[in-house]
Order: sequence, then structure tokens, then C-alpha cells
Amino acid sequence: MENVKEYIEGIKTIPWISFDELNNQIFFQQTSVDLKTNQRLSQIFSIDLISKKIEKVTSGFNDSIPKISPDGKFLAFIRTNEKTKGNKINSIFIKDFNKDYEFQLTEDFKSVKSSEDNSGLFNWDNSSSRLVYSFRVSNLNNLDLKPLVVKKIRYRHDALGWIGDIFNQIEIINVFDKSIISVPNSECDHLNPVFSNNDKLIAFITDAGDDRDTSWTQSIEIFNIDSRKILKIDQNFGGLFSLIWTEDDSKLIVFGSNNNKYSDKRISSLFSINLKNGEKVDLNINQVAFNSQPNLNFFSHITLSYTSKGVSFIADISLKNSKLKVLYGKESRINQVAYGNSNEKVFFVESSRNHHESICQYDRSSSNYELLYDSNEDLFQKIKVSRMEKFEINRSSYQIESRIFLPNDIDKNRKYPVIIDIHGGPHGRFEDQISISQELFTSNNFIVLAVNPRGSSSYGYDFLNEVLTDWGGEDYLDILDSIDELSKFNFIDPNRLGLYGHSYGGFMSSWIIGHSNRFKAAVVSAPCINLNSMSGTSDIGIKFGEEQWGGIRTFNVEKYLFNSPISYVENVKTPALILCGELDYRCPIEQAEQYFVALKRLNKNVQFVRYPDQNHQMLNQGKPDFVIDYWTRTINFFKEYLC
Repeated sequence: MENVKEYIEGIKTIPWISFDELNNQIFFQQTSVDLKTNQRLSQIFSIDLISKKIEKVTSGFNDSIPKISPDGKFLAFIRTNEKTKGNKINSIFIKDFNKDYEFQLTEDFKSVKSSEDNSGLFNWDNSSSRLVYSFRVSNLNNLDLKPLVVKKIRYRHDALGWIGDIFNQIEIINVFDKSIISVPNSECDHLNPVFSNNDKLIAFITDAGDDRDTSWTQSIEIFNIDSRKILKIDQNFGGLFSLIWTEDDSKLIVFGSNNNKYSDKRISSLFSINLKNGEKVDLNINQVAFNSQPNLNFFSHITLSYTSKGVSFIADISLKNSKLKVLYGKESRINQVAYGNSNEKVFFVESSRNHHESICQYDRSSSNYELLYDSNEDLFQKIKVSRMEKFEINRSSYQIESRIFLPNDIDKNRKYPVIIDIHGGPHGRFEDQISISQELFTSNNFIVLAVNPRGSSSYGYDFLNEVLTDWGGEDYLDILDSIDELSKFNFIDPNRLGLYGHSYGGFMSSWIIGHSNRFKAAVVSAPCINLNSMSGTSDIGIKFGEEQWGGIRTFNVEKYLFNSPISYVENVKTPALILCGELDYRCPIEQAEQYFVALKRLNKNVQFVRYPDQNHQMLNQGKPDFVIDYWTRTINFFKEYLC
């Protein structure tokens, strides 16, 4: 299907930007796809803010996360190389602008990566002479197969594969002589280190603790570079994502979870920690979803982005009253912000309904907004973007918001088939942006309904927590009632409804067809099918599963079974297409296997497609030919049963 290839090959993303205030330029990482080599590319470019000229900065095609030194003379970045078959190493490289050459700073066996986002794993000091970084040791020489001894529950991870007894460690390295200072570590992960403003201390995130295997809580520790001593901050979080020092180094601003439950970045809150007395203050009085990121500066306030009801804003927040002063927001998603010491201009990556993954600028003095670089301008000049509308329903004390995506050339005098797109999470959310999956559906003359049911992030804590231990309950009813509301539109054909979902969305699509026969087709991607078995096979089955599904599985087998789609296969009459990566450790392929066998054994209409060497992030990070196959099969399946 040619339009699938056009989207996958044409789309670009901008995961990271870095502002060089001294030289008035932006460095940015841009990803793309090369179908000829079947590879994903990642390159680093610069924008001169005077001439607006764009240039390629580094020589590699697997370069990421550019970070300019405070003096503007060096650019640190990650270069990914496959040192041995299947063993990719993230090394820190330095681009010396005075000498115009690049050199590798870290040793080959040290890979700067973690189970979370890698953007916070390395940072400059304020003198531009040292970097602090978190890394994992990789065995480059041992290629022989051997027994793998498991001693811990957390022995593998979807993003890392086999973990075993390997932990993230922290080192400080001198850029000029490569001398190293190591931070002591004892069987725990040390992550996202950052220098204090006086360059004497390192704050970092740790998951140290006797019960780290099951509690998954994180805390903050401070390393004194001169004394080599570590200060432990007596505050625990369900998840920590990044740390920012205040001007006088007396406090830390912390992106993290609002309680000790399992957390992901989509539900990040904001706190201040007093380093003298350990006092923690929750700054999130508005219960928004802060967009967590490293490398922000603190003045008398911090400038950041947050999302509320699926719409992003840039704002200042003060420690004195925790109030948000909104600077910018216009129905879009803001991925990252960057600014200098003057904080006169704020640069950010924005995706809206008009442009996708673009670098923009907000000027404080004039309140002017400027689009500096639209990475997908050429693509969306050739392809018409869908139209988006919104509606809400009131259900069980909550406003349930939905987005409808319509073919650009829709004729509202005819009736269209509908695909209900169900997000992952369950704490994901649909936002005001261009989504490639929804564009693929609408470009093939489907209407897309995207509901944010209870459990979705950015709608407040109560709304978020409603889904806990109730998967397939009120969230399911929110979606069904939203479909009923959509069906009132004259251009909707209520007899041609399809379901699509990945991860938790795969759970919900399989749950729905086990409880309703009104749907003509369901695509079930990387699903959660049997919660009892998933609790033991998923890399997050213990911490995440016990909080989401209702306690320790051993004592709640019937509860887990009740909330499992596998329990309702006998009711299924809807044709189903199951898709899953064979290296998915988040929603393991055994979940898809169980569902396929259970349906097939009862002679149900079901297909199963397995993608070798692909994990849970296949759609964003997987082999391009597999992604094209995935979407082509999905669209053809819906065409077969809905058109």
C-alpha cells in the first residue's frame, strides 16, 4: 500500500533540541527512515537563528541527544554503534568546534543507556570541562551461548533485554584528559546525574533499597565530589524522571510521580525538595501532567511545559505559590523546551494540527511566536491532513472527551465506517496533534474516534486513578457511550465499526469483542490477555500489575481472571487480527499466543502475525519494513471487513 510507505518513509521526528545562547543557534536531533537500507536514521543539525540556515553538524547517522557546553565550544552527543552482532553501544562523543573534529569520550564497553529515556543520562558541568554520565557495562567479547542465571524478578526489560546483575553506574569524566571519578554503587541503578551550580555536588536518582525488586520506588542522593561521600535524601517516589538545582543549590526541582505507585512520564508531577531538611512540597496544585525533561534552568521560577486535557502549554511556575503563569498554548503537543540564562526566548518542539515535530520560538518581550523549522513541511504539502473535531459526554460524574478525525475531503452526505482508536497506558492520552496512525486510517476513508476514557492522563488525579483495579469496567463503558454519541452524526455508519488498540489498547479491543458483538473487525496489537500469566512474564508485571489489577496475583487469582479477556473468548464473534513483536517483554508474545490459540480452538475468525526481533516499541523504533507490513495488514483487514 503506497500511502503507508509514503508516511513511514516521509515522517521525521525531533526528539531533542539544545540552545547555544552564546552563538545564537539551536542544535537538534532529527530521525528519519531510509527504506533502501531498511534503517532508522538519527542525525544532528543546527539552525543559525540569524540566517535560519540549517546544517548537518556531526558525521554520523546514529547520532542523538546533542548538548552544547556552557561555553559554546563543545557539543556532547550519543553515537550508537553495533560493536558486536546485536550489541549496540551508546558512546558519548565530543565535537570540538575550534578544531572541527569529533572524538569518542567514553570507553567501548560503557553504554550510556537505561530502561527509561536516555536524554537525562549525561550532563555538562558549568566550567565546560567535565561530563557526568550514567552507563551500563556491556560484555563485547562473550558471544557464546550460555545458561542465564536469574536471581531477581527484575532480570529483563523491554528496552534493554537481558539485565541480570548489571546496573546503571555514574562517572564524572574530564573532557581533556579523560580522567574519571566514580560514584560508589551497590546493586542498584544510578540515573540522570546533574551538577550543582557550584560544580561541587552531583544529584542523581537511585532505586537503592532492600525491596527494590518489588517496590520499584526511587529516591535522590547527593554525591560530594571532594569528599566522595553520598548524602541520602529521605523522600521516596514511585518514579523520578529529572532533577533541576535551584540557583543557590539549596533545593532540587523534581519531575516525578505524585505518590509511590508505578509511574510513567505521561503522569509526571512536580516537587521541590529542601536539601537541608528533606522537606518535599508538591507544586502541582492544578493537577496537570507536567512534560518531564532534563536540562532546564531555575531562576526565581522554572519555565516548562505541561499538558491539561490533551493540550500543552508553556508556563513559568514559582516556588513561592506554585501558580502557573501561562506563556503560550494553542491546541498542540509540546515535547520539549529549551532556553538560555537570559530566558528571553523559549524554544520548543511542537506538534499541532498544522505542523508535525517542528522547532518553534516564543519571545517573552513581544509575546511573538515563530515557527523556525517544520521538519515535515514537504510531506504534508503532498498529503492532506485529516480534519479534527471534539465532543464530550457526561458519564458517572466525569466529562469524557473524544476527538474525531475525519477524511480531509469528507462528504457528510454519505456514511463512513469508523475505527475506534484506543490508546495505551492505561494512562496515555490522545492530544491535539497529527498522529500517523490516525492519518493512515483517514487517508483510506475511515473516520477515527479517539476517546480519552477515565484513566487517561492530564485530566486530574481522580480521573487518572479511576481505572486502577477496574480494567474493562468504567473505562469500557466510557468508550461504548462515546461511540453511541458519535453514532448520532449522520455521516457515521453504526453498522461498520472497527476496533484498534496497542498495549492497553490491545487489552481493551480484545475485552470489547468479548463483551459486545456490534463490531465488525478488531485489530489487537501487543495485548494484555491473561493477567495471571502476564504478572509473571511482563517486565513490569509485579509493580505495575499489582497496582493496576488488584494486589499480589497469588492471593487474587479470581480477580485477575475476571479482568482478563482470555476469560471471554467464547463470546467473541468479531474477526480479529493479532499483531505482536517476538521480543516484546512489556506485553509478552505469550499473551498474543494464548489469545490466538484460545480463539482458533473455538473456530473463531482470527489471524496472528509475529514480528521477529521486535519489542514493545516496534511502531516507533522497529524495522521500517515490519512497520510498513504492520500498517498495511491493519488497513487491509479493516477494508476487508468494514468496506
